[in-house]
Amino acid sequence: MKNIDTAFLKSLELLMKEHYQTLQPKKGGSGVEYFHVKGHQDLLFHIEAMINVCVLALGNPNMEEHKNIREPHVHVQTVLEVAAQLIPFEEAELLDQMRELIWKIEDEQEG
Repeated sequence: MKNIDTAFLKSLELLMKEHYQTLQPKKGGSGVEYFHVKGHQDLLFHIEAMINVCVLALGNPNMEEHKNIREPHVHVQTVLEVAAQLIPFEEAELLDQMRELIWKIEDEQEG
């Protein structure tokens, strides 16, 4: 049992070094280089909000006529590009691999 726990922790450590790159621990939460979030759910909330704002902006027939914002479509495109960069694909891969590792260990313990 102790060997399985040690092997699990070593495997987990290797997976984290390889995949846990986007969100970095910060005091009081996690951050994506310059974008501070409280965790994965908070990050996904912000990404969804940015995408929703862009959808609403694109659905506005008067978007191009805004007097205070020049070239609003450029701003919408920029927000969508930032939102795409914030999606934590590496962490998702880590979580998938962790799940597979846990299942493997559970199967070994049952067998």
